[in-house]
Amino acid sequence: MLNVEILGGVGEYGRNCFFIENNGHAILLDCGVMNNRQKTPPNLTQAHVAKLDAVFISHSHTDHVGAISLLERLGYIGPIIMSNMTAQQLKQSYQHTRTFQPESIGKWIRINHCLTFQWGYSGHLIGSVWYEIRFFEEVIFYSGDYVVDSYLLKATLPVEVGTVYDVAIIDSGHVEKRINNLEVLQQMTEYINANPDCPIIFPSSFSGKTADIATYLFQHTSRLIRVDHDLLSLFDNYYEAPGNLLSTNTILQPFKLECLTKITESENTIYFVPERNETKLVELLHKKPTAIVIFTGYWNKDKYRIQFSENQHKEFFYKTHPDYHDIISLSKKMHAHKTIYFHSSLTNIETTFLQLLKNEEEII
Repeated sequence: MLNVEILGGVGEYGRNCFFIENNGHAILLDCGVMNNRQKTPPNLTQAHVAKLDAVFISHSHTDHVGAISLLERLGYIGPIIMSNMTAQQLKQSYQHTRTFQPESIGKWIRINHCLTFQWGYSGHLIGSVWYEIRFFEEVIFYSGDYVVDSYLLKATLPVEVGTVYDVAIIDSGHVEKRINNLEVLQQMTEYINANPDCPIIFPSSFSGKTADIATYLFQHTSRLIRVDHDLLSLFDNYYEAPGNLLSTNTILQPFKLECLTKITESENTIYFVPERNETKLVELLHKKPTAIVIFTGYWNKDKYRIQFSENQHKEFFYKTHPDYHDIISLSKKMHAHKTIYFHSSLTNIETTFLQLLKNEEEII
C-alpha cells in the first residue's frame, strides 16, 4: 500500500517534493525549493533518502529542482530521472542523472524489479513532462506543472483506457482563475496595436509563457522584437525539440531570423527582459521613457524598488498552470482513488474533487 508524504508544494506555491513509499522502497517526485529569499528547502531527511529507489524530475524550474544538491548531500546515489532537455537546462550537472530521449514517449521504461514509468509532455516548459509510474502493483500519476493551452507546446495525457490510479498528484496552480490563453494573447495584441508609438517591455522568465508571447506577437504585430541575451537559450531549446511542439512551431524559424539576429532597434520595439534583473529594466526605462511595462502573472507592486505610474504598466494574466476548469477536466480524466492537488495555497492535502465542485463560488 502506498504511503504518500508531502515534503513541500501542497498548501503553498513552491518547493514541490513528494515522497511515496511502498513495501520498504520509495520514490521522490521533484525536489524543489521555495522561490523566496531564503530558498526554503523541502522537509527532506536522511531517513527519506535511505529508502529511495529513484527521483523523478518534471522540469528545470527551481521550485522543482532547487534541492537536488541537498538530496545528494544527504547521501542519495540512485538515479535522478528527467528529460534530456531538462538536464540541458540545469545550471549544474548531477552525477547520477538518468535522462530519457523524445523517442521513448509513451513507452514503459524499467528502473528495477518494482518500478517502471512512462512520460508525456506537460506543456509548461520546453522539456517539461508528466509521469505515470507503476510501483509494485500500484499506479501513480504525477502531472508536474501542466498547461492545457500553450501556444507552442504540446500537453498530452496517458493513452491507456480504463486505468484507475491509486494516487494522482495534480497541479492546481491557478485554481482561482478562469483563463483562455489564446484570448489573452489576442487582448495583448489589441492593446499593443492600440499604442503604436510606445515601446513595450515584458519582464520575463525562462518559461513557456515567454516563448508563447514573444512568438505570438511576432506573428500578429509588425513590431521589431528584441529578446535579452539571458533568455536566448530558451528559444534555442525550441529549435532542438520539434517533437515537443504544436504545429505553430512553423513560426520559430522566421522568428529567429527576423528577431534574434537584428541589431537595429525601432522607436516602438517590444522588449523581453529578465524579470529578476531590475537593473536592466530600469536602464531600459531610462532609455525609453514612454515605454509601457506589461506584467503577465501574479504581480506585486512592491516587488520592484521603482514605482510604476498607472499609465506606465498594464496587466494581462497568462496561464502557466491549470485553471479551475482545467483542474476539473484533469481530475475527471485521471480516475484515481486519491487525488492530491498541489502548487497552490488554495488547495491542501484535504482538498477533494467534490470539494472543488462544491466550493466553486468561494474559489473563483
